[in-house]
Amino acid sequence: MSARFARFGSERIAIGTPEGGLCVSSFLIVKKSDSILLGKALLPDMAKDRWVIPASQLKYGEHPDDAAKRILREQLKAESEKISYLGIWSFTASHWDICFIYDVSLKTEPKPSEEGEAKRFPEDYFKSSQLLSEFHYFKPEEIRREQMGRGHDYVLEALGILRNTK
Repeated sequence: MSARFARFGSERIAIGTPEGGLCVSSFLIVKKSDSILLGKALLPDMAKDRWVIPASQLKYGEHPDDAAKRILREQLKAESEKISYLGIWSFTASHWDICFIYDVSLKTEPKPSEEGEAKRFPEDYFKSSQLLSEFHYFKPEEIRREQMGRGHDYVLEALGILRNTK
């Protein structure tokens, strides 16, 4: 763990940063009646065939709102009726996540990606984003923590969608 120093008022404190670093991401919560949309990850390999929330880390200098629109285009290949900022949530594990959460109403249904589409993205793109091969709307009681990828179960838990089932 590394230490960074921050100054708050007259007090100096050390803030620990996990070795995995800091991830700043936008997450799209897409609901249809009482169900939430999850995508099955095609890439990255670490999440392959696991269910994830449409999400991505922000590119350097990118506003979270712009990242949400990029996720809509690149991962869902869909158009939205509405994108509304819900709030920010943060947690630490092997790294520190800061998550900007958006409520999205879709105008068109999402379209799955195929493996060949990965070629149009830079090689390191999938360290911070994902391609989705399948979509499904799950009722909260149908979501199983062991089927989730990339720690997205913690985001669903914080939103009250997934109950703590550790």
